[in-house]
Amino acid sequence: MRLPDFIIIGAAKAGTTSLYAMLEQHDDIFLPKIKEPEFFARDDLYERGLETYAQAFAPAGEEQITGEASTLYSLSPLFPDTAARMKAAVPQVKLIYVMRHPVERAYSYYVQLVKNYQNSSGDTGVNRSFEEFALPKAHAQAAPRDQAFSHHDTHLPDTPELCLAGSDYVTQIEAYLAHFPREQILFLTQEDLRRDRVGTMRQITEFLGVSPLSDPVLSGGAAARNVSATYFEDRGKRAALRGIAKRLGPLWTLRKLLPAKLRHGLRGQALNRVNPEPQITAPPPMTPETRTALEARFAPMLPRLEALSGLTFEHWNLR
Repeated sequence: MRLPDFIIIGAAKAGTTSLYAMLEQHDDIFLPKIKEPEFFARDDLYERGLETYAQAFAPAGEEQITGEASTLYSLSPLFPDTAARMKAAVPQVKLIYVMRHPVERAYSYYVQLVKNYQNSSGDTGVNRSFEEFALPKAHAQAAPRDQAFSHHDTHLPDTPELCLAGSDYVTQIEAYLAHFPREQILFLTQEDLRRDRVGTMRQITEFLGVSPLSDPVLSGGAAARNVSATYFEDRGKRAALRGIAKRLGPLWTLRKLLPAKLRHGLRGQALNRVNPEPQITAPPPMTPETRTALEARFAPMLPRLEALSGLTFEHWNLR
């Protein structure tokens, strides 16, 4: 029965998708096509048993090492049994933990929730602002769960910690150090991955005991497949074009007969004339007051975080 040799435990919105995309191009590494099995975190999945979980790794070659990535694994105390379950099943597993500026990560996670639960009509199952999530005591009139999470996965709890716990890095690290020795955990930051991709990826492959990734993989970027800066704008344009296509019917298919330059020009004119229905909009930016409050929440953890991880975090400017 094949089980993972390494696990990327998080954090959500800290570059794990890009990291996964690069590692899955390594010939000596097998990663399941479905990212985030979430087996060790969720009770409903864990109850299905290790044999069910192991099916995800069955296609791996004999000479390949296997891994997975599930960001729910770094949401303690929301999923408190994760590290203990992992230790019982794969005691020698190597763990990779990527961190990001805690306030930026928390807000980015909220934006991801809005994206994930925004349906085709433009409505969202997350009918609550980031401020209402992060600072509930200041927003006593926040929507109750049946309104705020009307289309939400039931395994995600209705609590401010849904957005914030993933940034409480000390809590997450201590949960794993209670079960795993320090040498089995590699700590990184998203900023490291962006600033020095080659060096950081070499550090990762050395930790995993495989050869370095090829230059084309590293230079190609393995673009992240999460929310992009233009996601909501692009989605609005796609909604508008669907409306145009519906109005024009069969005539819409004839556009392919036009020269590309003319076709693109007409597309732009159509988008300028049409008010997209539905209107797809991004959530409002975090308020300065919220940022200040969250920075005050997370700043005290830095000395302990540096001691545990061996990293420094001056670039977060939280002190």
